[in-house]
Amino acid sequence: LLLIRHGQTDDNARGVLQGQTPTRLNALGRQQAEALASSLAGYEPRIEVLVSSDLPRAMETAEPLARALGLEIEQRPSWRERSFGPYEGRAIGEADTWRKATGTWDLPGAEPVEEFRARILGAFDDMLERHGHRRTAAVVSHGAAINTVLRLMSEGIIRLAEGAEPPDLSPLANCAVVQLQLDRGVTGAACWLAP
Repeated sequence: LLLIRHGQTDDNARGVLQGQTPTRLNALGRQQAEALASSLAGYEPRIEVLVSSDLPRAMETAEPLARALGLEIEQRPSWRERSFGPYEGRAIGEADTWRKATGTWDLPGAEPVEEFRARILGAFDDMLERHGHRRTAAVVSHGAAINTVLRLMSEGIIRLAEGAEPPDLSPLANCAVVQLQLDRGVTGAACWLAP
């Protein structure tokens, strides 16, 4: 399973919280998406299914990849970025100030952290249920969504394979690709980050 962060937007470059605002890729983001498509066109084992958040910046990142692979894009709103409510369009620093003052990312009017985590876990489980039989599937999503999957792995909510190292929780660059491997040879399923 490849988890791909969308390409750059002007709001990314300016350090603005986008949340579910329908922002589009900027010129660099479009170049990143084309480079990503070129890079993953020859990925082995071949990508057999492509899922994307329905927000424009994710769809615009997925489109060149879909063309390169000859695939349709399955839009899934469940893979959207977290809604930041009235903080959308404001500097990331404002949300960080709130977090430092309160000890929580539950900003007033934003999608509560636990609801967001549950939504992303549901999207991940749905992906495994629908496409776990595929050799390779890809999801184009958002930084907080992908980092939530990694955090759920590090917390043991998404089971790590025995001996697997917990994932790095560093921020993801635009068009970063996180490669997970699924082992269905164990009771249930176990995941690990591939090198």
